[in-house]
Amino acid sequence: MKRKYRFVAALLILSMGMTVFPERALAGGPETSGGQAVVSEEGEPAAEQPQRDDSEPVIAEEDTDGQEQPEAVIDEAVSEKDEESAGEDSAEPQGAEKDNVSEEERKTVEKNETSEPKAQEADDMNAEAAKEDALSETDLDDPGRERLSGEKIPADFFGGGIKTRAASSKVTHNKKFSGYTIKQGIDVSKWNGTINWNNVKKAGIEYAFVRTSYRGTKTGALAKDPTAAANMKNAAAAGVKVGAYIFSQAITKAEAVQEAEYLLQTVKGYKITMPLVFDYEYYSGGRFSSSTKLSRRAKTDICLAFCDRIKKAGYTPLVYANKSMFGSDLYASEITAKYPAWLAHYTTSTDYTGDYDFWQYTSSGSVSGISGNVDMNFWYIKPGTNPSYGTGSTAQETQVSTPPAASSTTAKPAAPAAPAVPKLTGKASSYDKVKLSWNKISGASGYVLYRYDTSKKKYAAIKTIGSGGTVSYTDTGRSMGKTYKYKIKSYKKANGKTAYSGASGAVSVKTVSSMNGTTNGTNINVRSGPSTSKKRLTMLGINKSVTITGMSGSWYKISIKIKGKKKTGYIKKTYVTVIGKPAVSASASSKSKIKLKWNKISGASGYQVQRYNSSKKKYVTIKTIKKGSTVSYTNSGLKKNTTYKYRIRAYKTVRGKKIYSSYSSAKSAKTKK
Repeated sequence: MKRKYRFVAALLILSMGMTVFPERALAGGPETSGGQAVVSEEGEPAAEQPQRDDSEPVIAEEDTDGQEQPEAVIDEAVSEKDEESAGEDSAEPQGAEKDNVSEEERKTVEKNETSEPKAQEADDMNAEAAKEDALSETDLDDPGRERLSGEKIPADFFGGGIKTRAASSKVTHNKKFSGYTIKQGIDVSKWNGTINWNNVKKAGIEYAFVRTSYRGTKTGALAKDPTAAANMKNAAAAGVKVGAYIFSQAITKAEAVQEAEYLLQTVKGYKITMPLVFDYEYYSGGRFSSSTKLSRRAKTDICLAFCDRIKKAGYTPLVYANKSMFGSDLYASEITAKYPAWLAHYTTSTDYTGDYDFWQYTSSGSVSGISGNVDMNFWYIKPGTNPSYGTGSTAQETQVSTPPAASSTTAKPAAPAAPAVPKLTGKASSYDKVKLSWNKISGASGYVLYRYDTSKKKYAAIKTIGSGGTVSYTDTGRSMGKTYKYKIKSYKKANGKTAYSGASGAVSVKTVSSMNGTTNGTNINVRSGPSTSKKRLTMLGINKSVTITGMSGSWYKISIKIKGKKKTGYIKKTYVTVIGKPAVSASASSKSKIKLKWNKISGASGYQVQRYNSSKKKYVTIKTIKKGSTVSYTNSGLKKNTTYKYRIRAYKTVRGKKIYSSYSSAKSAKTKK
């Protein structure tokens, strides 16, 4: 090659080399995050941010007020976002390779990359639509098709906590079940597919609740689960105890009875050795969810109507509901006073305080013999009892004891003498609760409480207490501002017989006609009626006190002042926290100390103690107590022979905010000389 051509070629090669170098390398300046400067919200350059190591777990901080939290199953509590971002760190670097393509090719690539998310979104929508099209009309009407198949678990089942998949080895049981026998079980439906029950039994599963039927969420028609017969038959054959349930969508007592009748028909001829269950839960957009007019009272009566019919048929009824349903939509204690309950709360340690015999702790269990996830349950059996369920068994449990040896010459045991009649007293403890108390009767085995039924015009038993030492009971689920009448009998058991005392005198108690509540959210609408379609009267912020004068379904009726005028309004119950006002006492314990005591407030997260400051002429907070169970405080460092004045209010943490009760009446005490 001639010298001049070699020189030109060298220039061309050098020019091409500069073209393929990345622009950033030529610029020689420092890199910014993503090629852009970090700017604060106000538009000023922000301080340099340290790089986050994505390998470290990020846990949201939560105000626990110093209380120990239950251990979560961290390795199984992975968010959807975490799963989607997995593997990003291993992506191949791009950019340098793109700089080697032509401008036309570059534009084509950029166009394809821009359109890719939309195409993916369209593909996802088409896949979802295809999935819906593949379902039959029967499947689409099945209220269990989402939760039972594990596709969509409503937040109510997690109780507002971290969505963890509990593992039996890491579950913590409530202390009240100490000494109980705990058995592992499952519940199944057609959404679990074909089941190998022999393998299930070998895996340690002792009982199963089989869905036999459901009410259509749209049509309201009753339908059978196509796998029920095989599941009941094969489970029993494998030695697994069998119960059955209906997935309800009942919105009247008549429908609940109809569902009970239908469930009874589906179990006819099968070996049922566990309760028959009323599965009471919402389905998004379903007929039960859409029935906004149903009050807490109505929903409770629907459950009781089902249970009464099942009991009449000789089976043991059981009510299934999640923590939110039991806590907010039903008068749970009224149900558990007569029938057992099955709690659904997906967590490693439930904080539900009501009564329950069964706990469904996860929907993501794994059991040999079942493909995919399955609902897992615990059954708590009280020491000294032998649960007896199934056809002809109306007793929920029988005492385990060794019967005395029979003797043909022994006379028939005499019935025990009737115990004395208790003296009953009662008082309203809130708008929907009546606390009943009585004196302890010597030798009594227990007591039976009765409430007057105005519709039947007679007294009906509401609670049988199996302990002679128990001397109080709270009747919940009452209506605001209504008078109730009660009586009580004591009873004694001996020689296999029971003797009852006469009935006590009637006690009348009127529930509270109004109560104070505090708003727990911001921008809360007050309506002219119990509906979001009603006119908005005003808007309230957080920690605003309201006077509740009644209820209508999921709404509180309140008395409120608007522009100086007293008006009646309605506010959603979920945005009002009702927390009792403490009653405080004060007494000097030394020359420099005053001890304060108060009653424990149900549901309180803690208390705020204030002392009057005479120089500032106002109350000042001197102590915040972070435990709802603490009911005393000693104020020290005081001057001798001096009078001090105090007041206390309770608080409850809701949505991360402290919601306060009204202040107690002020109490004074003088230190010793």
